[in-house]
Amino acid sequence: MRFANYLVHRPSGFAFRLIVPADLQPVVGRRVVKKALGTHDRVSAQAIALGLAAQYALAFRQLRGQQGATMSGKRSPSVAELVHGFHAGKNEVYHLDIAKGILSATDDADHQRAMEALEKLQKTWQPPAMPPSPPSTAPARSGFGIALGAAIRSYGAIEAPGLKPDTWDGRQRALKTFTAFFGEYVSVDTITRPQVAEWAGKLITDGASKRTAVNYVSNVAQVFEFLIQQGYVPDNPVKGVLVMKKREKAARKAQGFTWEPFELDQLKRIYSPENLKRMTKPHMRWCALIGLYTGARVGEVAQIYLRDFVEEQGIWCVRLTADNDGQSVKSESSNRLVPLHPDLIELGLMERVERLRAAGEERLFPEVRLDGKAGKGAAVSSGFSHHLTRSTVAVSPRRQNGRVGFHSLRKTVIHALQGSGVSDERRRAFVGHEGMDDVHSTVYMRAWTARELSELWAGLRWGEWLNNNALHGLLR
Repeated sequence: MRFANYLVHRPSGFAFRLIVPADLQPVVGRRVVKKALGTHDRVSAQAIALGLAAQYALAFRQLRGQQGATMSGKRSPSVAELVHGFHAGKNEVYHLDIAKGILSATDDADHQRAMEALEKLQKTWQPPAMPPSPPSTAPARSGFGIALGAAIRSYGAIEAPGLKPDTWDGRQRALKTFTAFFGEYVSVDTITRPQVAEWAGKLITDGASKRTAVNYVSNVAQVFEFLIQQGYVPDNPVKGVLVMKKREKAARKAQGFTWEPFELDQLKRIYSPENLKRMTKPHMRWCALIGLYTGARVGEVAQIYLRDFVEEQGIWCVRLTADNDGQSVKSESSNRLVPLHPDLIELGLMERVERLRAAGEERLFPEVRLDGKAGKGAAVSSGFSHHLTRSTVAVSPRRQNGRVGFHSLRKTVIHALQGSGVSDERRRAFVGHEGMDDVHSTVYMRAWTARELSELWAGLRWGEWLNNNALHGLLR
């Protein structure tokens, strides 16, 4: 029996070694395939190696969009066909050649040992992680695309730098489960919607909540949108395969899964001079007060530049934009002009701005990193949450599933403005929420002026209980 090119003998036993065709190496993601065969018997090793070579030859032909023909035009039998023939009593002399690996039998002993090895391979060895066959009802796919692992690496190189670090981390977690299910060598254009649905369902049966599974589906769908743009897939088999229904969202809200606004007695404890003094960093105190008077998101507050402060119609305002390095906004409507409440001016906000400008600084809070892995303002959010747990503050969610933190200030502001009598459109513009999706709002309406938005100050009556004189000293 001649030694196959892909059979290697080592002290630990025989091993299978196959060089991936050069044109498929970028798709498969490796140059050489190696597997220990777990035997010292040469005949058994030869048979197992031949079976593996047949499996890989089939997978390579699928990747090239071919079906059963070998490169020489002759069809090689599969492992299943060889074993079936053995059980059918076929015991003839044979000579097989798969990609220059040869298995031949000239007597009964050779044949018996080879067939036993092939049968063992068929029962115990998993086929190589290559593109799964699509369901019979699915349209035929070419299989001539890019491997999932290579596609993810391409997406990471091109798109990940533009994502927030925590967004990319979440996307990688989703992709890890997706790759574990399909294998990194599967051609992306062979992945079908029913298969994706099976993956999404498995996430839930393995213990993930439906909300988490929906989030994973959404993250993986973004990668397939990228692959559509790159021409690797014709459509997105992942998008919308699992969604949270309206009634499910309502049920979660009824169960208390939401940010809770602060109540008045809680606000008084949070912002009392004695408690605010426990925030040892002045920028943390300023962030907390700006959040209270603007309802701005923590990232929007953390990234303010000094040049963002402007005077409009005699009113000091701050522009929340993405016009400077390191800035970003959640949506187009988040780009907005926010008039500064007179209480913030009285507390010395513009004094801080002028002092920092004189010192050559560019940002309102130069101490806060904008490139942190957890996102802009993560340190501010964490510090504020820690403040709520102080024994003298002791603010916790009212409901078991509720949450309190810096984002609770946004909800508190919106609730306060809701009772101000000012229109919903003006409130949305003030906090940066999307307006109504109609012709009147999207085509005919202009941007609100600083004076028009300043009418919302009447709903933010925090100065009735804040000790501005004591706070002014803490903020310097």
